[in-house]
Amino acid sequence: MIRPGGERGFVTVDGRRVLIRRYGRGPAVFVIHGSPQSSRAVEVVCQTLAARGLTAIAPDTPGAGASDPLPLADPDSADFAAALHRLTGTLGLSRVGLYGFHTGAATAATFAALFPQNTAALVCDGLPAWTETERARFLADYLTPFEPRWDGSHMAWLWARMEAQTVFFPWHSTAPSERMSMAVSSPEQVHANAMDLLATGDCYRPVYRAAFTFRAETVVDRLPSTALVACAASDVLAAHLDRPALAGRGLILPDMPNLHAAAADHLAAHPGEPAPNHLEGGFLALGDERLAIHRLSEGPGCPLVILHDAGGSAEDLTAPTDRPVIALDLPGHGLSAEGWHGPVDWPGIVRTALNALNLSDAEVSGVGAGSVLASVLSGAAPMPCRVLGVPNPPPKLSPQWDGAHLIRAFRIASWERLFDPWHRRDPAHRIHRPSDLSAVHARAVSLLLAQQRWSDLETWAVQNAP
Repeated sequence: MIRPGGERGFVTVDGRRVLIRRYGRGPAVFVIHGSPQSSRAVEVVCQTLAARGLTAIAPDTPGAGASDPLPLADPDSADFAAALHRLTGTLGLSRVGLYGFHTGAATAATFAALFPQNTAALVCDGLPAWTETERARFLADYLTPFEPRWDGSHMAWLWARMEAQTVFFPWHSTAPSERMSMAVSSPEQVHANAMDLLATGDCYRPVYRAAFTFRAETVVDRLPSTALVACAASDVLAAHLDRPALAGRGLILPDMPNLHAAAADHLAAHPGEPAPNHLEGGFLALGDERLAIHRLSEGPGCPLVILHDAGGSAEDLTAPTDRPVIALDLPGHGLSAEGWHGPVDWPGIVRTALNALNLSDAEVSGVGAGSVLASVLSGAAPMPCRVLGVPNPPPKLSPQWDGAHLIRAFRIASWERLFDPWHRRDPAHRIHRPSDLSAVHARAVSLLLAQQRWSDLETWAVQNAP
């Protein structure tokens, strides 16, 4: 069985951290997602490739998902292709297969044109061939700035924007001629796309801009003979296969399953080198689940393990710099948000992780609910620094059809700055933490990652606090 979500790990490329997912075993195929998404969006095709005996390696492209951005103000497809080339080299691969979707297709095609000796085969799923009028329009209007606002209205805008892109192309149009013939995505799918943009923030614009500055006519004549340019019939880019740059070069298939199957056959017929058997790290396998591990500082002495608060992640923590400090993203939180669908034994999971990391003798401390968890593990008195507890029933942060959960998370994060506990909004529980819009927004995003696990951990902490 090929694990949902793939095997995840971080690779360091030119000092940048790159998250990659790997599915299957066999010749390497790099699967490049579209914008403004992340590698989680290409899971279906990765599973198809893996079932065909290939290794699908899907990176979060620079600046997207959990990957660091390129040190460039306005990178183009050539810059992203060069970064992908550096990634393949870092993994010790000199000849690979490539599959790219939309923006990813532009990157993959540019890679194949620039580095033909490193390209075993190429599949472009929806290669854009913009007219000059379209390019000017998209660069002027498509990439709206994403800026948090104190009233949370940016969350409502985000949801509406993610819904609109499943109805109109371009998304900000209301013209009947630009309405697409496809069903509106489910709340879960819209939510996943929204979370991808929230992970990137306003940096989504330079990442996405590369899609609109791409010029198909500059690369198609340099593509290898093992290149397949294809599109599903329902794809808005299917019409681009009739444009001058791509005319006579593309194949339209009935639907995505047929396209994925054709891609797997094509890439298997022209295999690259075998993929490496391991990733650099950053995640600990605990059965079928994965726990993200962060090494915050190095140094001599006894290691310190810090556990974050409910609804938080290791990114919230400030570590001393004079000793080794390790933080875990607890189950369902931060980079450990994927999976963890069943009941969680919070102290049992952490204890198992510490033993696996040879940290059973480490000092353990925590923040908020993490302080209670640390006390159960170490026997020290908890110091949560706030009043624990959530309302009964706890507010739902799972995807809602109207996007109300996004605004709800932002309001909770806002109230946490003014009342303790946040849901007791009366003079007796008034506090005042410094106003910091970016911190409130970051907390809201963190809560949305955790969803139910936020209230699960908080409830567990209340029940187990001395």
